[in-house]
Amino acid sequence: MSTITIGSVNCRGLSETVKRIDIFTKYKDLYDITILVDTHSTSEKEKQWLHEWGYVGKFSSYSSKSRGVAILFKNTFEFKIHEETIDLMGNFIILDITIQDYRITLAAIYGPNNDDPVFFENIKHKISHYGDSSIVVAGDWNVVQDYDMDTLHYRNENNPQSKAKIHEVMHELDLLDIWRQQHPFDNRYSWRGPNHKQSRLDYFMITSAIEAFVVSSDIGISYRSDHSPVLINLRFSSQIRGKGTWKFNNSLLRETEFIEKVKGDIKTVIEEYESDPSMDIETEDKQFNISYQLLWDMIKMKVRGSAISFSSFQKKEGNKKEKDLLYKISLLDEKLLENNLPSVYQEREGMELELKILREKNVKGIITRAKARWQVEGEKGSNYFCNLEKKHYTEKIIPKLILEDETEITDPSSIRNEQKQFYKKLYTSCKPLLLETHRDTFLQHDNPFITKPNEEEVGSCEDFNNAGMSVLS
Repeated sequence: MSTITIGSVNCRGLSETVKRIDIFTKYKDLYDITILVDTHSTSEKEKQWLHEWGYVGKFSSYSSKSRGVAILFKNTFEFKIHEETIDLMGNFIILDITIQDYRITLAAIYGPNNDDPVFFENIKHKISHYGDSSIVVAGDWNVVQDYDMDTLHYRNENNPQSKAKIHEVMHELDLLDIWRQQHPFDNRYSWRGPNHKQSRLDYFMITSAIEAFVVSSDIGISYRSDHSPVLINLRFSSQIRGKGTWKFNNSLLRETEFIEKVKGDIKTVIEEYESDPSMDIETEDKQFNISYQLLWDMIKMKVRGSAISFSSFQKKEGNKKEKDLLYKISLLDEKLLENNLPSVYQEREGMELELKILREKNVKGIITRAKARWQVEGEKGSNYFCNLEKKHYTEKIIPKLILEDETEITDPSSIRNEQKQFYKKLYTSCKPLLLETHRDTFLQHDNPFITKPNEEEVGSCEDFNNAGMSVLS
């Protein structure tokens, strides 16, 4: 079954380019739908930010100094947005959307810092407008649900009227706090503040109608923010994505180790197929046991294999280091729950800085490629080719297949097998087109349609062939 992961994080401003690209790439790797709050986006920058994201997104912008909400999608699943409500004050986005044939209302909110129950009453009315029984609301609510379970080192209970209104909205819309539902006795927090205060301000509310679709929910590790991401995994359908098309990463050409490996690959292929190993390739025309075209294909195949293995190794090493850092940060977060020693905070900040430096190496490459695309394509070209080339992923898959006997199959493995059999049958000859008797008749000496070349013509053909081989070499 295919799982859709929705993640939400308060990113504390994305005006700075390197941080924005880093956040985009990090959460694009983790989530299918990314909800970002406190983005500090402006309407003038939305087009540029969407270009940097690379696919569909919705923004609720306010100013470059405060507020802002975004819902960003990957092209890894089928979805359709029917209607949208976007707040002009940068506090919420509400979408009427179908995800894998399942229609829901998806809302991203950034709750006010002050005690403002009217805000949540307004959200309730706008969600109710769509009439969907399945609702997902996520973001930074700035209100905790239970002060005993969801806060640490708090002296006062903040925003009591907003808390009461949220409970009322939960009752009227049949919403439940899915993380608390799945973790009834856990004390974990999504925000860390001054004086070692911690609380769970970020969470998902869903209707009981889709509770059965929630595989898991979690609170992640904070990165470049004082808020931790929160996420849920939903399972709707069974389509699995394939491997896709391999493309050469030309940044490998700056890697000395890879360049030496490619030189060795070329030498290995040449030695394997050369007719006379004693000949010097730099001063003489080598002869090979295979054609030049096939030799070139063999070299490309060898280099492709090396590029894949080299890139895979680099990625695994980078992922392993990042995973180790995240694990160490999570252990430090657990220590902070037990005791709030300044030394633990300092160690955690050092770990997060190391993680930031590690990720920014990749971010700089992404920024360079984005600038190049922007210069080459321009704004109009980018939008045009987005419509042509970035077609929705689901248009490239076959979710179901109807066979000749009217049988309908939806299992991906069965569909792939039927495709294989179809093309195998299509390109397999039912009966030989050229029989042995046809060949003998065509090549017989008295065939009037064949004119035997004389010695001069034979010689000219050989000269032409030798000249062509010299050009190719």
